[in-house]
Amino acid sequence: METGKILAKKKFEFQAGHYLPNHQGACHRQHGHSYQLEIIIKGPVRTKGPEKGMIVDFSNLKQIIQKAILDKVDHHMLNDIWENPTAEEMVGSIATILKKELPRNIVLEQVELYETSSSSAIWRNK
Repeated sequence: METGKILAKKKFEFQAGHYLPNHQGACHRQHGHSYQLEIIIKGPVRTKGPEKGMIVDFSNLKQIIQKAILDKVDHHMLNDIWENPTAEEMVGSIATILKKELPRNIVLEQVELYETSSSSAIWRNK
């Protein structure tokens, strides 16, 4: 198996409110979104143990994301976390947090944050 080409992706959803204090349009007013967060990771496919055949058990990845991100943003006012909670500001911050929280052998390849079903910001590893 060629493991250098295998990526794993997990999607998450959360609800949150925000407003953009510097914006001149409708987003200047307080409103909410149903956000979708997609995480793509890369790492060696394990050859033994309970995670044999996996980069990481998706339930373990879910626990990491839940604790590091979702518990802090789901059903919260994002302006309490970010001064200007645009999708771009948020996705960069989320990537920074996750790089510190993921196991050493897991590489964070991409984080995509959908603010709406048609609008997202993407952070990619260099």
